Amino acid sequence: MNSAIVRDLVVTALIGKTDAAARVYSPRDWPTAEEMYPLILVQTPFEEKNSLGLAAPQFNTVTTVRITGRLQALDGTVENDGAQKAETALERLREQVERAVINSTDLTRQIQQFVRVRSTIDVNSGGEGHTAQLLMELDIEYYQGPEDFYPITATPLAGIDITTVMPDGTTEPLATIDLPQ
Repeated sequence: MNSAIVRDLVVTALIGKTDAAARVYSPRDWPTAEEMYPLILVQTPFEEKNSLGLAAPQFNTVTTVRITGRLQALDGTVENDGAQKAETALERLREQVERAVINSTDLTRQIQQFVRVRSTIDVNSGGEGHTAQLLMELDIEYYQGPEDFYPITATPLAGIDITTVMPDGTTEPLATIDLPQ
């Protein structure tokens, strides 16, 4: 298990489960256009490993999965309600994302816990319509053990020579063991 696997599991959990439908991207360039909306972008910008001891490489690892949802809402013909529509749509998207990820069996059976979920929403009226963005970060904890790391490259042991120190005048026993390659 690693951050890339966690990211892929989150992407799989989101596809088809939100208003963004199949427009869930990771990785991709961040610039987006209104004809693509609504969409979701997923990345894993942070990872923290906490050691479980000195013997073997074992960690409780926390990966932060950043989910960015973007959409646009236009004002109605009678009212200037684009901002309200955008914010309502973002709130719906936030709930859909939480449910899709937290209820993903494929993800939850491979992790230890969701440590923290943070989210913010922002609505901007600087363009033709009201563009809105959801920024959600999920801290996901999982175990990493020796099996998750590459094997250590070492020189193979070819044989062992054993000599026992004996008192003066005594023959020193010697053993040589050649190991099969």
